[in-house]
Amino acid sequence: MNDYDIQEAFKRIEDELIASMMRNMQRHRAEETKEGIEWGMWQAEQLRALEEYRKRNAKKYNGQFEEINSSIPAIISESRKRGYLDQEAHILETIGQTSGGSGDIDGAFFKINDRKMNALIDATVSDMDSAETAMLRRANDQYRKTIFNAQVYANSGVGTYEKAVDMATKDFLAAGIQCIQYKNGSMHRIEEYAGMAIRTASKRAYLTGEGEKRKEWGCHLVIMNKRGNPCPKCLPFVGKILIDDVWSGGSSKDGSYPLMSSAMAAGLYHPNCKDGHTTYFPGISTPPDDKFSKKEIKQVEEDYKDDQKQQYAKRQEEKFGRLANYSLDPMNKKVYASRQEQWKHVRMRTGNKSSQEYAESKRPLANFMALPQNRVVDVLRKESASWIESLSGKEKHAIEKYTYNSGDRKPDRFFERLNGMLRGDRPEDTALAEYARTLSVAIQKNELRHDVICYRNVDLDLYSDLTDGDIFKEKQFISTSVVKKAALDKKYKVTIYAPKGSKCAYIEKLSKYPKQRELLLDKDSLFKVISKKENEIELQVII
Repeated sequence: MNDYDIQEAFKRIEDELIASMMRNMQRHRAEETKEGIEWGMWQAEQLRALEEYRKRNAKKYNGQFEEINSSIPAIISESRKRGYLDQEAHILETIGQTSGGSGDIDGAFFKINDRKMNALIDATVSDMDSAETAMLRRANDQYRKTIFNAQVYANSGVGTYEKAVDMATKDFLAAGIQCIQYKNGSMHRIEEYAGMAIRTASKRAYLTGEGEKRKEWGCHLVIMNKRGNPCPKCLPFVGKILIDDVWSGGSSKDGSYPLMSSAMAAGLYHPNCKDGHTTYFPGISTPPDDKFSKKEIKQVEEDYKDDQKQQYAKRQEEKFGRLANYSLDPMNKKVYASRQEQWKHVRMRTGNKSSQEYAESKRPLANFMALPQNRVVDVLRKESASWIESLSGKEKHAIEKYTYNSGDRKPDRFFERLNGMLRGDRPEDTALAEYARTLSVAIQKNELRHDVICYRNVDLDLYSDLTDGDIFKEKQFISTSVVKKAALDKKYKVTIYAPKGSKCAYIEKLSKYPKQRELLLDKDSLFKVISKKENEIELQVII
């Protein structure tokens, strides 16, 4: 199991609890006589059904809860192990395998971490157990409340039995089984809480594993990654160097940088936080870029608002979905289904796509762990060295010629002629076809070892006839930059997510223009449109 599986399991259980209750309401329908509905007999029958409902649920779901809870320690422990191994690979990759650790291997430190991890696991399982108990209790309470409220609504003149029950269950169905109260007073369903709790605990465990490896090497400085959409709480710390006194035992002696503990007290690494950090090696790592332009800050704010709107739309769709599925009155079901359909096709960043379709379009990027901007050039430059050595003289020449061909003039440069032929805009040319084959063979000798975000700006809207979710093939080679500011300044901004394993090559050392930090994607690559918003396009390489 992972955090997504656990969240889905609780969603299924919640749906089953609601469906079972509403089946009882439909099955044990109140008898209607000339004098009206016999509510007294109906209530007595429903109270007996409630007792059976309570016993059956306790027996049925306690076993499922135990299975879910038993998977939590393994999820958290695996995250800690993964963090430790990933950090080891990062350190060896950055400073070399011959250096050896220089940290103080303090057994007491690791024992403390073990105790912290055990406490984290115990607390997560205990909280989940309490939430599960609250879920069943809340379902029972809502059932009992419905039994008595149905008569109240019937006496107010709502009409039929079905309408009375729908009125009594409307608030409950709209909200779902909300049984968890956060510190700010807001109520949440267990599905939402479980996803947040497991993701947060797993992230803390991952960071613990990373910190343990840094401790072994005596590395206590970290830099907060500058990603495209940091949350407002974490924005003040993005791109800054911090002393990790939380996970790797750093202290104020490590420099004049802020402490991680102080940053966390100010909001960094809040529940559901998506930001992260990497180890900072003075004199080796790329200097921090903690400056945000006004345009970038505005974009962060807009992206955050869009995300909040999308989450709201998703909740509204789920709300009317429950009302449509479980209401008894046919007219109510029809009205709620119509409202659900309206929320399915909200027109925000999703275009005409339903919120579920939008979520599915983003799902391929859910596990996309891109190299941060402050590391991507160093890593790709180092890894490209062995690939370049494997190339023949002919292949190196083809790449060099692609980036610059002496005597060429716009718009008839070598790479423009070559790609024009591949697209079918120019007649077939034997010499160009041979260069295309040579280039492609050279690129296919390399395989991307990391997830990488790259950038490609163009003057024309090349994707005007495509919509979100479309998959298409680029017949030509695609030049991109792995550094956003190195991309050419043109009207349409294309962001490309290239996952590990993509057929492409980092050609800085062979390029006439090394400062472009070029990642060259092979011809005939497949792409999926993730989103289009005015002059900004997001694509994903399909491998």
